[in-house]
Amino acid sequence: MTSLYGAAAEYALHSLLTLAARKAPASVKDLAGYQQIPERFLAKVFTRLTKAGLVAASEGIAGGFVLARPPEAIRVVDILDAVDPDRTLFACGEIRRQCALYPKTPPRWAVTGPCRIHAFLQEAEERMRAFLATKSLADLVGELGAKAPKAFLEESGAWFDRRKRERVGRRGKDKDGRSSGPKEA
Repeated sequence: MTSLYGAAAEYALHSLLTLAARKAPASVKDLAGYQQIPERFLAKVFTRLTKAGLVAASEGIAGGFVLARPPEAIRVVDILDAVDPDRTLFACGEIRRQCALYPKTPPRWAVTGPCRIHAFLQEAEERMRAFLATKSLADLVGELGAKAPKAFLEESGAWFDRRKRERVGRRGKDKDGRSSGPKEA
């Protein structure tokens, strides 16, 4: 089965959910490692999220991304639009104009007005988007908090903190872990 939204939407939603549960920045490398998803693809997703004003980057070895707004102010529909722009539920091909019973020109009644199938599916899409506009990242955080054991949330935070300490601790060291700074006389 093919889904309406692709991997970019799933990666974005999971990554933003992770950021919403943290106060400290998280790097794309760490978010990708945590979720075991492709880092290069996630980096492209974060470029789109940044352009949409949903995340902000902080530079440096301890930097990474944080939410640009409170989770309550980030709508699920905005996340989906940022990473999968111009998605539509249905693209009408106007095949009603090609009926075998009308080899030359279809009768006016058959082609006047919008295609009814397209109209039905467009209404369904509008309802779906309206529903997604009522849901925020904070709603997802609340659902995760209600479902996941507290230990999982604590372990997740500890995982990111450990990765950050390792990254910061490696700064200034060579590949064997020795200090690579200037030698003292």
